[in-house]
Amino acid sequence: MHASRVLPLALAAVLIGACTGGGSDSDPAPSVVDSLVAAAPSTEASSPETSTTIEAVDDGYRASITRTEHGVAHIVADDWGSLGFGQGYAFSEDRACTLIDQVIKVRGERSKWFGPGENGENLDTDFAYRHLGLHDTADERFGDQPETISAMVDGYVAGFNTALAAAEANNGPAGWCAAEEWVQPITTTDLYAYLNDVMLLASSGVLISPIATAAPPADTPAPAGDELAVTTTLGSNGWGIGGSISDSGGGLLLANPHFPWEGEKRLWENHLTLTTGELDVYGVTLSGVPGVLIGFNRDVAWTHTVSAGHRMTLYQLDLVPGDPTSYLYGSETRPMTATEISIEVLQDDGSSTTETRTMYASHYGPMLNLPFGWSTEKAYTMRDANIDNADSLEQFFGMNQATSLDEFIEAHRVHNGIPWVNTIATSAQGTTWYADTAATPNLAPEAITGWQAEVAAGGLAATVLDNGAILLNGSDPVNEWVDDPAATRPGILPFDAQPQLLRDDYVFNANDSHWLANPEELLTGYSPMTGAEQIPQSERTRMNAILLADQELRGADGQWSLAELQAAFTSDRALHSELLLKDAVAACERSPQVPLDGAAFDLGPACDVLRQWDGSYQVDSVGAALWREFVYLFGSDGRRDAGTLYRVAFDPADPVGTPNSLAVGTPAEDEAVLVNLARAAQGMAAAGFAIDAPLGDLQFDGRVGDERVPVPGGTNSDGAISIVDCCSGALTLAPRGDPGTFSEVHSFSDKGYPITFGNSFVLTLQFGPQGPVAESVLTYGQPDDETDPGFRSQTELYGSGAFKQVLFDAEAVAAGAVATTEVSGPRP
Repeated sequence: MHASRVLPLALAAVLIGACTGGGSDSDPAPSVVDSLVAAAPSTEASSPETSTTIEAVDDGYRASITRTEHGVAHIVADDWGSLGFGQGYAFSEDRACTLIDQVIKVRGERSKWFGPGENGENLDTDFAYRHLGLHDTADERFGDQPETISAMVDGYVAGFNTALAAAEANNGPAGWCAAEEWVQPITTTDLYAYLNDVMLLASSGVLISPIATAAPPADTPAPAGDELAVTTTLGSNGWGIGGSISDSGGGLLLANPHFPWEGEKRLWENHLTLTTGELDVYGVTLSGVPGVLIGFNRDVAWTHTVSAGHRMTLYQLDLVPGDPTSYLYGSETRPMTATEISIEVLQDDGSSTTETRTMYASHYGPMLNLPFGWSTEKAYTMRDANIDNADSLEQFFGMNQATSLDEFIEAHRVHNGIPWVNTIATSAQGTTWYADTAATPNLAPEAITGWQAEVAAGGLAATVLDNGAILLNGSDPVNEWVDDPAATRPGILPFDAQPQLLRDDYVFNANDSHWLANPEELLTGYSPMTGAEQIPQSERTRMNAILLADQELRGADGQWSLAELQAAFTSDRALHSELLLKDAVAACERSPQVPLDGAAFDLGPACDVLRQWDGSYQVDSVGAALWREFVYLFGSDGRRDAGTLYRVAFDPADPVGTPNSLAVGTPAEDEAVLVNLARAAQGMAAAGFAIDAPLGDLQFDGRVGDERVPVPGGTNSDGAISIVDCCSGALTLAPRGDPGTFSEVHSFSDKGYPITFGNSFVLTLQFGPQGPVAESVLTYGQPDDETDPGFRSQTELYGSGAFKQVLFDAEAVAAGAVATTEVSGPRP
């Protein structure tokens, strides 16, 4: 269930494993803002505080925030700055604690406010972020944003701070940071620096400790970097279904990002509307990021999945003999850049001290303390494709405003600012598009050939690749990234060299590479930096493809409807049970006993449980937990190719259908498989879990608080598409739920399956004659505050297998209003 297994390299964490137009900035007219307030239900019809007015500021920002059921924020304004003000204000109401915590992190000030942290964690975070220099360079890096985006960001910061000031008058913001001294206003510099940090989430952001602790050896080699315990990794499913198999003729979308239920990576749901007609978009965004990252407008809907491509390259440097801070580069000798960084550190007695480290960088980027160390002969560094990505806001607002799929694609071509995700889009016209336009290193053919030879030789490059990263010889200039004039930034692949696919039936992705975006049109021949081709696909990728091709799910007409799309997702089907359950039960009946720990183990009760199970992972599924533990014991390699579990090996000519067939038949084969069923049943019983317990008895919302809400869904090892798991890997200082102590053998903890990761914003949408029709669920809700009813209201909705109606048209928003507030503030 959990993935907290120690991998041999610190870089294993890399496995984790998307404007134009203006608006007047003067004298906002009382147009739609006022009409929305007027259209809100009466106080008697909804709540005691349905409509609130904050005194307007002349020539200032002014926006309307309408909250509908579950706290969804619909923000309307007459200009870009005011829209940003409203979005920042509403986000601050829900999650001020989270953003301020992250701002402190990126400033490198955690030690100042919270002390050095356990095992010096705060110190390491501070030194790494100070060394990356995100805050120091933010204003310069983001200094040439278009006027509309600058106005949006300025407004967002002003709105966030205005809401924060209002909350301070009532003992601080709601949630875990109420009345804390470190809760202070943010600046635009803070927001841009944090946006840069978000861009680095799949690259420098997973190497914070190696960056912080890198130091040259003295007379003896420096100690190698610590091993990292890898918990869960970010992932997602995305379906774009085209008009040829849609009963409306318009596209359908399934957005299913698998993100943490705790911390800074929780998505936030909102709806942004400019009365000028320039923008009307609904969806979710990450903490502190203006705009919408996953969502839809009247013409296009899209989602993202974490890309299997590479956002960075690691480099091994040959050092100058006798000088471990200088390295060879071609025929040259280059000194590393040394920077002395000092950090203020809070002490237990309330006083402060200063700690100083000398940090080093090559011309590629910061030096790293990896498990194979910084010796007198070798050192390690990195280059990050997203460190200079200041194009992301233009990218996403271009998508938000697109009035056709062509415009949507053009936003990618012009800005190419997607940081670390694939894009899956569909349109009102019924065309779908898959692309991996994430920032990707552009290596010369000879560099790729040399790297592939190093991997084939089975040396360090192969070990690093097994842990999800690329290692190159940084002393050879051939391994420099290539600057292509067609690319939007130096060293990255240009748009036309990135994998893309247009279809009228469907495209999808589930975090494997671009190769299998549609089994009928495999994408091949791309740079290996974009991900591997012709390799075994994950169980989840295969299950997505099976569901998309399943004609029975589409009904008698063979066309997808919105209800059928939802039913496919909530069916909670999974690959291994579909392919193997029947044969496993048959083998169990042939061999009702297997030897285990020197004695015969009676498989009868386990066989009975599995015989009656339908193979799904619903809350009331009896047998799902036992099967999960059985399959888990075969390991990830055993679940992806032939071995003791599968008989038929992966075939690149049939990537969805292989591997297949349970490796049973003879008594010896039956025993080799069924001994794991015995171990699973024995392990569950020893932990106090009944093998016939409904899944919901073990699988529940594992966040802070006492409520135990059962939730459906499987794991990646189950081969499900609907994913729930532990653990969140949150990088905030917020309180977290206690996952318990995990078994060293099985996938459960002593608490069962506490869920703090997985299905997050599940959006189902269909374009029809009347426009987009959508239903969604944000599994963990909007607010940070566990005492807020909205904290678990959507978790309960998700647990029941239901969706909420997405309110998009102004009339529907007004009719569904729970509270409407006009907010305003002065412009800078």
